[in-house]
Amino acid sequence: MATDQANPPEGFTKAEAPDQTDDYDTDWIERPALGDLIQGILLARKEDRGEYDTTVLELRLTEPYGEVDADECVAMWSTDGIDVQLDQEGVERGEEIAITCDDTYQRDGQERRNYAVYTRE
Repeated sequence: MATDQANPPEGFTKAEAPDQTDDYDTDWIERPALGDLIQGILLARKEDRGEYDTTVLELRLTEPYGEVDADECVAMWSTDGIDVQLDQEGVERGEEIAITCDDTYQRDGQERRNYAVYTRE
């Protein structure tokens, strides 16, 4: 077993470690409202983020959404319902998905949304 420290190859410089925060270089978007659709390639699912340990979805849009053009990268908060549907369908990084709000309801005096996740066959 080697005990000497390895030296980098000649001409190489040490890369700086990335900042390990929850900052994202992508635009944040809201989950879809009733009748809206978000469609894009799933780039990442980052679990246990934020104050409520929620999943963040990062997508490259394949269709425009609101004021964001297609081919832009976006981040959005997921929900337990969206996460369960992604898991049940076995959605992996690189797959195209669509998320819609298909229903709203009242709970505790607040309007809540039901989301549907669609995958390509």
